[in-house]
Amino acid sequence: MTIEVPKSHFTATGIVFNEQGKFLLHLHSKIGCWLPPGGHIEENEEPQDAVLREIEEETGLLCECLCYQPEFSLNLNNNDVIELVKPLAILKEPIHDKKQGFHYHIDMIYLCKPLKNSRLTNNSFQWLSLKEVRKIETPLNVIRLIELTEKLLIEKII
Repeated sequence: MTIEVPKSHFTATGIVFNEQGKFLLHLHSKIGCWLPPGGHIEENEEPQDAVLREIEEETGLLCECLCYQPEFSLNLNNNDVIELVKPLAILKEPIHDKKQGFHYHIDMIYLCKPLKNSRLTNNSFQWLSLKEVRKIETPLNVIRLIELTEKLLIEKII
């Protein structure tokens, strides 16, 4: 007997925040709820590069990934090992897709901040406060990630 295991797709999502402490979300037409920018990681693409690409493609914003966790050094005598930007979280999200069928997204969630002079070009994205996010149709995991990010901002950890 063979048990069919659902496929997993690797994705990257950006919790993008601005200097006013607001978060960038859009009403996802396919899913019907408010989500941050993100998407699939392409073959041979590193996740931190994927999230920055997706944010730029979807919003026009150029961003940087931030890491609130301390970096470490392996103190190796060679340069073979490189530490990548750590995601804020890695989530396994069930996806019910009519075309691709049921699968999971292994979603790497990054803290992202727009670069100076970068402009939002897609007006379907909106800057929203945590209070506003709590009032709209937003998945609980997104609300929790925004709450954590706001806490890190208030405590000046990032």
